[in-house]
Amino acid sequence: MSKYKKIMLTSGIMQKEVLTNVQRVDPRVDKSLLSKIVNDICLPTKPTLDSICKTLRCGVLDIYDPHEINLLPDNTDCAGVNAVATVRNSRGGLSHGDNVYNLTVEIDRRTAERVFAKSALRKLGFLSRADFVRQAVDGLVKRLDEIERKEKAADGAATPIDGKHKSTTY
Repeated sequence: MSKYKKIMLTSGIMQKEVLTNVQRVDPRVDKSLLSKIVNDICLPTKPTLDSICKTLRCGVLDIYDPHEINLLPDNTDCAGVNAVATVRNSRGGLSHGDNVYNLTVEIDRRTAERVFAKSALRKLGFLSRADFVRQAVDGLVKRLDEIERKEKAADGAATPIDGKHKSTTY
């Protein structure tokens, strides 16, 4: 059963009521098209989806998983699978504008399909491919910080307090 049908049953709202409200926003949507949307055959336009959500008193993510409504092209080819990640800023929020770093990686298709399957990612403790990349980058940042801290400590130990090196004559 589609998520639409579950929400309609739970809320007691009939498809006819949804159609009436959707047609106020987009009169091109008829009973047949709404049926296709409700049965997950096609996706609604943004205005139609907004109207559906208002009628059903639910959010978009109550009906669709994020990957279902992300309409950006995958840009995949036979050589591999591309992953796009957004780097988080120092406060953990997504960076915007010039602070965003997009990463594209080519990986063996079989390996990527196995590891990046939703069920596999969940077993590994990740919510999505992007979550995996973000956590991996966070781990690298911590490792780099530790290496740089050790280098700084080693440099400090090699330099005397007065900042002058003693010369040794032979």
